[in-house]
Amino acid sequence: MSELLDPGYNPEIDISDLCVLIIEDDGIMRLSLEDRLRLEGISVRVACDVAGAHLQLEKGNVDMIVSDIRLPDGSGADLFHIISHHYPGIPVILMTAFGEVADAVALVKAGALDYLTKPFDLQEFIEKIQRNLSRIQDQNLSADSLGMDGKTFRPGSGVLGKSASMRRIERLVARLATVDSSVLITGESGVGKEVVASLLHHNSRRVDRPYIKVNCAALPQNLIESELFGHEKGAFSGATQRHIGRFERANTGSIFLDEIAEIPAETQIKLLRVLQEQVVDRVGGTESIPLNVRIIAATQVELDEAVKDGRFRSDLYWRLNVINVHIPPLRDRQEDILYLARMFVDHHASEMRLHNKKLSAEAEATLLSMPFPGNVRELRNILERAVALSDGPRIVPHDLMPLDEDRSELTASQTLKDSVESAERTAINHALIQCDWAIGHAADELGISRKSLWEKMKRYGIEKE
Repeated sequence: MSELLDPGYNPEIDISDLCVLIIEDDGIMRLSLEDRLRLEGISVRVACDVAGAHLQLEKGNVDMIVSDIRLPDGSGADLFHIISHHYPGIPVILMTAFGEVADAVALVKAGALDYLTKPFDLQEFIEKIQRNLSRIQDQNLSADSLGMDGKTFRPGSGVLGKSASMRRIERLVARLATVDSSVLITGESGVGKEVVASLLHHNSRRVDRPYIKVNCAALPQNLIESELFGHEKGAFSGATQRHIGRFERANTGSIFLDEIAEIPAETQIKLLRVLQEQVVDRVGGTESIPLNVRIIAATQVELDEAVKDGRFRSDLYWRLNVINVHIPPLRDRQEDILYLARMFVDHHASEMRLHNKKLSAEAEATLLSMPFPGNVRELRNILERAVALSDGPRIVPHDLMPLDEDRSELTASQTLKDSVESAERTAINHALIQCDWAIGHAADELGISRKSLWEKMKRYGIEKE
């Protein structure tokens, strides 16, 4: 089985940044597997039961799971249920005693990657892990080479961000690849709702079919029904020929209705019929046209409040909100700020043919101190301007300052030096927490030497609580 599932291990592919979670209640076995993987340069986390595994998975950044099929607080089936529902896309290799092979085979049929029968040869174990991590990293590199279009990704790879909340959204997108349920994406302006909608379509079985995007707030009120549903020749003054609406153009594919809360009440009734009956009536037409369209909607408005206020139909709301994907604001996922910032700098620098542009440590600290009311969209715009206007290869805090004074955080009592020091302190604290206070790793994350980090920690009085 493993020969069919695993490609050959390519030692030229660096897998040191990938992480394996080992779940084993036998302490000697767990330590043995952990030590052997670490000797091979593979990052490892461990748990001794299902509850511990769940805690490790919630931290994010797990690329593969190796688990015993019998655990103190549950079975391999229990664990696989948790993974497949909450963390889909993470491959699972099971370890089982000879008498439990039938259970392992059943889980492989349900989607687990493979199984090993105890006792097994450690070298066989290492080779299996290396082959599969090599495959995962190869997929990551292939996805990275696609650029910033956000159309193809490995579930959980971090194309939306490195925070646990964004990786969960990626895995939810993966789970929805084979279903056609309506999806409502919610979140503030600029958080990335359109990107998630694009991922939903381009990673679904409708990927080769039409994908039509509609900004409902931008449609003229007197023409919105014609734009959505089409019209027949002569339906109204100026209708000199038949017009095919957005829903018909999206037939067999997906339609993305952005700012869905802006649709007027009378149009909401007709939209409800489209969702309920999967037919569309052109304005002025006499025949209903069958549709097969996947509906993806988005809004920054609290639709449940709009329903209470009578501004949005409750029946339409529940038709749209079959599956809700809520995207948290950037200020609530600070670990994504520098991750995305570096990505945006590389992207804009490549587009502008300014390949040596990099963020300075001071600029990164400043970014971490900014409130970003415009979320990811604002971050991207700030960095596009910084790449274009900065002098030299390093982007410094001054390059990030808004052009309009009213958005500046600086006051007479807060100099740029004060602001940068405050942001630097925040950045160091954040990096240390993210790296579990491993000084070397935190220094690498901040782009400074270990010695510099020690000095800054002493200067700012930063100590582990």
